[in-house]
Amino acid sequence: MNKIAELNAEKEKLTAEILQKNIKGGVKHDGGYPSKEFTKLISPVSKKLDKCLVDMITELAKGGPAKFSRENVWLWGGPTPYWGGIMDKDTSVKGAKYFGLDNVVYVYGAINEETMALHKKCKKLLCQLTQISRSPGAQCESNVENAEKLSRLSRKYPNIKGGIIDDLIGNYGYNISRAEVKNTYAALKKHNPALKLYSVVYAHELDLDTIKILAPYIDCVNLWIWRKYELPDLDLIVEKCRAAFPGKEIMMGVFMHDYGASDLGMPPKLLEFQLQKARQYLAEGKIHDLVILGDREIAKWPDAARTIKKFLNLQF
Repeated sequence: MNKIAELNAEKEKLTAEILQKNIKGGVKHDGGYPSKEFTKLISPVSKKLDKCLVDMITELAKGGPAKFSRENVWLWGGPTPYWGGIMDKDTSVKGAKYFGLDNVVYVYGAINEETMALHKKCKKLLCQLTQISRSPGAQCESNVENAEKLSRLSRKYPNIKGGIIDDLIGNYGYNISRAEVKNTYAALKKHNPALKLYSVVYAHELDLDTIKILAPYIDCVNLWIWRKYELPDLDLIVEKCRAAFPGKEIMMGVFMHDYGASDLGMPPKLLEFQLQKARQYLAEGKIHDLVILGDREIAKWPDAARTIKKFLNLQF
């Protein structure tokens, strides 16, 4: 849990305590003119809340780095027969090399020793946790067993920093339950409590009540803009995401393919817009990472790939 998330949890705790004292404190007072007895009751927790709020404001004002670096940019990829992908086991490594990246979000393929060995030169690695969107035959065990396996492997491969659930919100109640998400979260941390669970969240899902149910098991949010016509609303989307997941780190995803609207490649101008906005959000401390999807799109949409590579070259 990062500092903002810790402070936000403390804020919620203290706010609830003040409300409880107001309701059950047994001290009557006129609203807007507190009595000495009421002041004595509320002041200690109110002062704690004041300190917490000031600490939050101070932390938020710090902002973030002015530019992206290889530390906080990732390549999304892995072997898949879908969406124009390929089944090469090292496709994500090749994609990362094209963009000059050190970090990989490895999805679709199997979680095993061979996969970890292929990615041993990656500085940081996130791996898929569930059957959702997985390539046929890549995961034989349950989601919980797969998460525990990754947790165990992380003791041998310290570049493993966590796991990710793809398309969680849309699959909730159909292909995955709350109990399964909770148990997967626990399994991921069983052998390594430092591992973080990331979840894909789309802009159009941010108003759903499902988020409140699943948020306790999401350490970091992987935010995606599914439809290109939503990009002009990016400022609002980022603020909605921050409100839906207060204090949690946000990894912004960048599509080279517009899956949700045209099903065609993303125009370079729109990519440039999103990338520049992402850099702004990074500097403001609103997002923490960037992930590019991905390896399979480089050959499909070379103009889009070159646009992103050019941006990253200027950042690094």
